[in-house]
Formats: sequence, structure tokens, C-alpha cells
Amino acid sequence: MLHRKGAATLAACVALACTGIVRAEITGAAPEDGVVLRPTYFQDATTAPSTEPATAPSTAPAPTPPKPLMAGLDAMGIGKPLEDANITIGGYFDGGYTVSANGDSAHVPLAGRVFDTKNNRFVLDQADLYIDRPVDYGKAATNHTIDIGGHIEIDYGWDTGIIHSSGLFDNPATLGVGRGQYRSRTSPENQFDVMQAYVDVALPVGTGLRIRAGKFVTLLGYEVINPTANPFYSHTYLFGYAIPFTHTGVIGEYKLSDDLLLDGGITRGWNQSSKDNNGDPDFLGGITYTPQESDALKKWKFIANLSEGPQGNHDVSDWWTVVDLQAVYTASTDWTFVINADYGDAPHAPGVLGAAQWYGVAGYADWTLNKYLTPNLRLEYYGDSKGFTLGTGTRESLYEATLNVAIKPLPDDAIGSNLVIRPEVRYDYSEKSYFKSGTRHDQFTFGVDAYFTF
Repeated sequence: MLHRKGAATLAACVALACTGIVRAEITGAAPEDGVVLRPTYFQDATTAPSTEPATAPSTAPAPTPPKPLMAGLDAMGIGKPLEDANITIGGYFDGGYTVSANGDSAHVPLAGRVFDTKNNRFVLDQADLYIDRPVDYGKAATNHTIDIGGHIEIDYGWDTGIIHSSGLFDNPATLGVGRGQYRSRTSPENQFDVMQAYVDVALPVGTGLRIRAGKFVTLLGYEVINPTANPFYSHTYLFGYAIPFTHTGVIGEYKLSDDLLLDGGITRGWNQSSKDNNGDPDFLGGITYTPQESDALKKWKFIANLSEGPQGNHDVSDWWTVVDLQAVYTASTDWTFVINADYGDAPHAPGVLGAAQWYGVAGYADWTLNKYLTPNLRLEYYGDSKGFTLGTGTRESLYEATLNVAIKPLPDDAIGSNLVIRPEVRYDYSEKSYFKSGTRHDQFTFGVDAYFTF
């Protein structure tokens, strides 16, 4: 593939890069601390007669119990000072297994996959630890104050071999890296990465302005690197091939109105950090529209993201363009529907003759059956006009359908509620022989992963 996406002090880690941002909100998935969305269950009203006046129930949501790590720090007397400073320490473990019905070799990566590339092997996908201090730029504007926070996140495992940025835990799979710290994407099998390291500054400008600077995961795409924030274990072609994993740059976020949220800034490019493969910045931005005119419209959220700039090695004249669109419809507390579409263009794409385009669309349906089970369905089409992103050098059209169920075996237990198990079945089809080393048109796989947030 031609591209692959993603304590001393927080400031020391941020000094590795010039600037950054992480997506402020992941609709239909978990927030940055890895807490998965779940339905709210209200206590049944008592039927016992009472002569006392009825008291209106509180509309305030129940406080979220602390994750195991913060609860342990609380027990040691350390958690309270951290909470008072609005600092959270947490993370997750994720491991999984995938097997192909094609009988693929265990030594050849499964075609089209991003992280779950090993056939018939259990893997440690990610072990993650983060320190986070968010800022409230709306509050900063109201109180005419400046607030400073940030986020640092260290990752270890099989997945990290694909998300290294240029200049930071390099390997030759990274765009623009010839010789890196690691011998390859797969050697050693499990690798370290500083997935994110940024500083937040909330400024009292208008309704509030947040500036983020450092290394960050991309704004583009519905699916993300963090496995606990995705509905599925496996990823779309859109996630793996159409968009970057991480950036390094400076970007601002501003709430223009109750309906409109704006993001915009400059970065060093796709998967670049302390080094830049061409020395020129690119633009990264987005618009989030959440209509507030009626209860029916409030069920919708629309997101448009844009990456524009030079991405090729030592090439500052050919600008790549990627447009990312998302529409999220929350039909009820139980049902969520999502459409994610991407279009990309690279003039004079390296390795192919002339310009290359890639494009695709994925649809999701999430159903919270009960507090134990959440079935999910995903359908996707991905096209690559010249095989540029897929690395085949010839036109490809790929389709996939994935069905899973997210299982929370102990949803009411303080510790056990952090465990989620996700078995899935997936069918992929290509118009050309793309699977099993180019000998098959289709690929049927079974996968399962389990993650634990702490």
C-alpha cells in the first residue's frame, strides 16, 4: 500500500511535533476515553401509595462511574487530586482472532484488511494508555478565561506497525520513510507508537475557540484507530485506504452557532510528525451541522471534512484532495444509522500513469437490543480507478458485508461492564481476482475480538 494510517510531561511529548487535533466527537461510537455508548435505563416508578406530594424526577443523567484505573487511584488517595484538576488516566486492551474460509497462508496478510491481517492467529491488537485533560472553550468564553489541557496516548501491539508517522517510530511502511527504526511493519510483531500527543488551549474569543497543537488522529472517516470506538472488529476499505491515520499540525475549533461547528488548520501531511516527506503543509478542516429547529431534525448530524495539499514524496506541486462525508441518524435510543462516503484524487500519482481516483461508501445500522447485546450491520463499496491506494496497479471494485454482535456479558458489574466481546462474520467480493494472493474473487472470514477499558 502507498500510505498507512495511526510520563516526563505532556509538553515534552508534544515537542515531537509542531501541532494537532483529535476528533472532538465520534458520533455513534465511544468518546475518547473509550466509554462505549449504551442505553439509559430508568428506574421503574414506585406503585406504593403515598400521601406526600409527588416529586418530579431529576432529568440530570446519572454520574458515570470511574473506570477501574481511576477507581484504583481513588482508593490510593491519588484519584481525587487528579479529578479536581480534571485529569483522567485510562486505556484499554484489545485482542482478536480472524480465520479465512479460503485457507489462506498464515504468513500472507489477508487481502484488503488493515489491522486484522493475520489468518488463523490470535493477536494482541492494541494495549493503550492515555492521560487526558479536556478544556471547555464555551466556559472559557463565558468566564473570559484561558484554559490549558491536552492529551497523550501511548499504544503497543500488532496494529501500531501500520500507523507510525514519519519521524516517530518509523518503519518502511510509512509514507516517505526509506529506512526507519523498525525493520518492517511486521518486525517486531508488536510495536510501540505515540499515537497522540497534543496541547489544548481554550481562548475567550467569541463563543469560545479551541486550539489544538501536536500529533492527532485524523478528522476524516467514521471509523477510528481506537477499537473501542468502532462498532466492528474489522475495518472498512475506506478506513484503510481512502484516508490518513494521523496528522501533525495546528487546528482550531469554533462553535459558530448551536447548529454549526467549524474545524480548520494546517498539518504536515498524511502520517507525518517530526519529519515531513515534502516540507510543505496541507489543509485539514471540517464542518459539523447538527440542526436544532425541531425534535425530528435533532436526530440528524451531518459532517463534511476536507484534506487538501501535497502528500507525495518530495512533491510539492501535486495536491491530493480527499472529501469525507458523514450522515448520522439517531432514530431512537436503540437504533442508529450512518452513511460514510469518501472521494480522493491524486494528480500524477506515483506508481501509476496519470491521475488516480478512489471513492467509496459504507452504511451502518446499529441496534441496541438490550444491555447485553448490540447487533451491527455494515455494507460497503470501494473503488480504486488505477489500484493506487490498494497497490495493485489496476482498477479494482470491492464490496463487503459484515454482521456482528457486541456482547457485554457483565453490564451491571463495576469491573465487568468494561468488557466487550465482538464476534463477526464478513463476506468480501471483488470484480477481479483480488483475494488469496490474486486467485479468488471472494473472501469469507470469521473474526472475534474482546476489549477491556480501564
